[in-house]
Amino acid sequence: MKKICFLLILTLFIWAAHPAQAEMKKLGQAGMTFLSIGGSARAAGMANVFDWAQNDLGSVFYNPAGLASVENRAFFFNYTQWIADMSVAHFAISWNSDSYGVFALHAQLMDYGDFEGTVIANNSDGYADVDVGTVSAMSIGIGYGIKMTDQFAIGGNIKFVSQKLGITDTYVSNALEEKGKANEISDIAFDFGTSFNTGFRSLMLTMSIRNYASQQLYENEEFQLPQTYKIGIAADLWQMFDTGLGEDQTAVLAIEGVDSQNHPEFVNFGLEYGMMHMLALRLGWSTAQSVDGIGGFGAGAGFKLDTGAFVGNVDVSYSDYGSVLGEVLRFSISGSF
Repeated sequence: MKKICFLLILTLFIWAAHPAQAEMKKLGQAGMTFLSIGGSARAAGMANVFDWAQNDLGSVFYNPAGLASVENRAFFFNYTQWIADMSVAHFAISWNSDSYGVFALHAQLMDYGDFEGTVIANNSDGYADVDVGTVSAMSIGIGYGIKMTDQFAIGGNIKFVSQKLGITDTYVSNALEEKGKANEISDIAFDFGTSFNTGFRSLMLTMSIRNYASQQLYENEEFQLPQTYKIGIAADLWQMFDTGLGEDQTAVLAIEGVDSQNHPEFVNFGLEYGMMHMLALRLGWSTAQSVDGIGGFGAGAGFKLDTGAFVGNVDVSYSDYGSVLGEVLRFSISGSF
C-alpha cells in the first residue's frame, strides 16, 4: 500500500511539471463550459480539491462517490457570483436508503445576465433594438452512490444539459435567410467516481470522470463537453503523523491531478483546518495559473449551525481569477433533516 501511495504522489507531481504544458496550450477546446464551474464554496476554498469529501452533498458536483457517505435526507444550495455579472446556482437533495445506497436530485442553473441586441436600421440612430431571446444554461440530473465495502465507494450521475444562446436572424448576400433562429443545443452527459479508504490511518485515494458525453455538433463545428478526469489523494495530517490532535482538530491535505478538455494537465492543492467540529478554515492553490494566468488561489471558511431544529453548515469562499477577470465569491448552505 505504501508503494501505491508513493507512486500516486509521484505521478501527481510529474503531471504538474510536465514540459508538454509549455509546448501546447490546450485551451478553448470545449463547449458548454458552464459545466466546469465549481458548485461548492467549501470546495472552492480548497481550489476545487474535493473528490475526497465525505458526508457532504456538494460532492455530487465533483465526485458522486461521495454520495455514498451522505447521511439521512440532506439538502444543498450554492450561489456563485461569477465573472462579468454572471451568476450560477447549484441545488441538490438526497435520500439515504441504507443498504440500497444514496439517491440524489441535482441541478445547475447559469444566468448570463442581460443581453441587448441591435441591427443596422435606416433611422436617426442608425440602429434598432431587437429581441435576442433567452440566454441561459442548465443541467438537471440524478445521482447515486453506494459503499461496495466499508472502504470502497462508487457513484455516478446522469444529467440532461442544455444551453440557449438567444435567437438571431441570418442573412446571405444581404438577403434574410432565416428569422428568429434559435441557437440551442442539448444532450445527455455522465459523471462517474470512486473513493477508496486505504485503511492506513486517514489516507484516501480518489478518481472521477465528469461531463462524459458524445461529440457535439453545432452548425458545422464539432466540439466536446468540458470532460474532466481527476485522480487524487487526501489525508488528515494529524492522524497520519499521530499527533494526538485528531479528536478536536482536523487538518486535511488533498492533492488532485486534473486532465481537462480545456486545459493542459495541472495539479490542485487544498488544505482544510477544522476546529472543534464547529469552524473550518481553507486554502487552495492550482498550478493551472502557470498555464493561462487565470485562477490559482482560493480561500474560505465554514461554520456549523445547530439550532436544535436545524443542523447544517454555512460556507463562504473567495477565488482569485487574476487582474482581468477579478475575484469570484461563493456561498453555500447545507443540512440534513
